[in-house]
Amino acid sequence: MGWVRVGVFAGFEQQVRDLHGDPGAVLRTLGLSEDYFASHHEEDFMPYDLAESILHHAAVATAHPHFAALLGARHEIAVMGAVGYLMQQSDNVGTALQELRDHHSFQVKDASSVDVGVIGEQAFVSYHNFHSAEFSRYSAELAMAHGLVIIRALCGGRWKPTRVNFRHRQPDQLMHYLKIFSAPVYFGQFKNEILFPKIWLDKPIPRADSGLKQILHTHITQLNELSAANLPEHVMSLIREMLPSGDCSIGTVADRMIVHERTLQRRLKQQDTSYSLLLDQVRKDIATDRLANSAVSIIQLSDYLGYADNTAFTRAFKRWYGISPKLWRKRPDSRP
Repeated sequence: MGWVRVGVFAGFEQQVRDLHGDPGAVLRTLGLSEDYFASHHEEDFMPYDLAESILHHAAVATAHPHFAALLGARHEIAVMGAVGYLMQQSDNVGTALQELRDHHSFQVKDASSVDVGVIGEQAFVSYHNFHSAEFSRYSAELAMAHGLVIIRALCGGRWKPTRVNFRHRQPDQLMHYLKIFSAPVYFGQFKNEILFPKIWLDKPIPRADSGLKQILHTHITQLNELSAANLPEHVMSLIREMLPSGDCSIGTVADRMIVHERTLQRRLKQQDTSYSLLLDQVRKDIATDRLANSAVSIIQLSDYLGYADNTAFTRAFKRWYGISPKLWRKRPDSRP
């Protein structure tokens, strides 16, 4: 099925209004609330087929078949979040586009890929969708129009593509696509791609900061950990580290991981767990170890684990083992 980053829909409501449509009505048609995008963080992901359906219904509601291309063309490189900023810190356009290729999964997961290369004197940036050309038409137009914006932001206003290719059939009103892409546009082609003279790949990016680039790479690595199978273990490790500080809320842990709290909650849910369950497990593990292997008092341990008081800790301990921590410590035979 695949997933699409919510941030790629930045400006959706305004684009619909600019074309005299009602964005709330478009969303309601699909059984969504009018504040669907407002209620989701830009780093959240939505189902790919839902994204395609929203773009399709917006195109129909506004009577603009090229709606998705218009939306992509109004985007800035910042819409890509950390990856967009990373690209702007690259040495030249070629390495920036390689970052786009390597980190495409931050925008779309399990539904498409990006490739960058050179054929003869022409460089290309291609967008390969894993679905059929007609099913993925709107997503392709959105991605290609935004790709145009990205390359122009990197190269400067003098840059122009040589040609633009799309896999799907030619829609009505070809003139609109010619205006958006400022180049010959061909449909029914082998792949979705933007071609331009390869000399642009060597163009240096002004004000690139190697130090900031390293920071952004670290941030992106941390974002990758949110999708990794070891995410619960990573969160539990941070909980163990931060418990003694007395501030170990999910918001604090999310800040440490440089992600939004809702994003962390959603990623944990995808792995059939939650922050509260992980916190409870860490507390249980620490309590078990300290009671069995140290002389720490119940009150001290309760405070260390972040409970409001000794009573709250005792209640949690009885839920784990069926007896109080004091009795558990006295009865080695009751231990797991």
